[in-house]
Amino acid sequence: MLIDYFTGRAVAWTGMISKPHMIAVIGFLCALLIIDLALRGWRLSWSRRAVMGVFATLTIFHVNFLLVPLIWLLSEKIKALYALAGIPSIPTEFWGHAPTWLMVILALLAYDFANYWNHRLLHMRLLWPVHAIHHSDPDVNGLTAYRIHLFEGLVMWVSFTLMLTWIGLPSDAIGISAALLALHNIYVHVNVDWDHGPLRLLVASPRFHRWHHADVPEAYGKNLANFCPLFDVMFGTYYNPGKCEERVGATGVPENDVVKLLLYPLKEWTRMLLGGLSSLSRRFAAEAQSQTSEGHLEDAPASASHFNSSRSA
Repeated sequence: MLIDYFTGRAVAWTGMISKPHMIAVIGFLCALLIIDLALRGWRLSWSRRAVMGVFATLTIFHVNFLLVPLIWLLSEKIKALYALAGIPSIPTEFWGHAPTWLMVILALLAYDFANYWNHRLLHMRLLWPVHAIHHSDPDVNGLTAYRIHLFEGLVMWVSFTLMLTWIGLPSDAIGISAALLALHNIYVHVNVDWDHGPLRLLVASPRFHRWHHADVPEAYGKNLANFCPLFDVMFGTYYNPGKCEERVGATGVPENDVVKLLLYPLKEWTRMLLGGLSSLSRRFAAEAQSQTSEGHLEDAPASASHFNSSRSA
C-alpha cells in the first residue's frame, strides 16, 4: 500500500513539473539565477549557509508534496462543512459578461485580501510556530517562497474556502491570478533592493517584502500583504523606511535543519501547553494557599477568646 502511495506521488510529481505554470516558475527561477550571477560579476559567491538553505527549502517542498493528499482530505471536509452551512454565494454566471482582465484583477485583490488576514493570523502567538518555518531562512531568496510548513497550507486553504467561495469567481480568472501570484511570490523574495517608485503601494516589491523578513522588532508583523501593500496602509501594518540592510530570519527558530523545522510547531505547541498547565497549577496552588491562610485568620480570634474565657474562670 505504501509502495502504491509513493508511486502515485512520483507520477503526480512528474505531472506537476510538466504543467505550464510550473514550467513558467522554473523558467522564472532560472532567469533570477542568471540575474543574481550577473549582479555578482558572474562569480559563484554564495555562502555555504545559503546553499544549505536552498537544499533545506527544496527538501521541505518535497516533503509537503509527499504529504499534501492528507491536507486535501482535510480541505475537502472543510468544503463539505461550508456547503452544509448554506452560505449564499454569487453564481459564476453573474460574472459571465465581465472581461477576463477585470476578473483577473478582482481575483488578485480578493486573494490578496484573504492572504493579508490569514498572514496576520499566522503572526499571532498560537500560529506563529507554523509560519516561523517560512521566516527561518537566514538567506532569503526566490526559493524561500516554497519554504512553508504543511500546516500553513491547511490554514491558507481553509481561509480561502471561508473567505472567497461565496464570490463565485470564474475558474479561468482564478487560474490566471494564481499563476501570477505564484510568480510574484517568488519575485518579492529575491535578494535585491528593488522598489517600485510611484507603484510601490499597488504592487509589492522585494524591498517591501524584505522588511517583512527583517529580524528587528520594528518590522515584526509588518508588510503582511503578499501582492498589494495598500492593504497594509489601510490596516496600519505598512513599514518601508528605505533599503533593508537588517538581518533576516527568525531568532530562536532552527535555520536549515529540516527535521527540527518540520517538528517545530509541535514542539512549540507542546511547550505552550505545558507552560499553560504549569501556570494553572501554580494559580490553583496559590488560591488554595490563600484560602487556607484566610481560614487560619478566621480561627485565630475564636481561639484567643476561648483562652481569655478560660483564664477568667
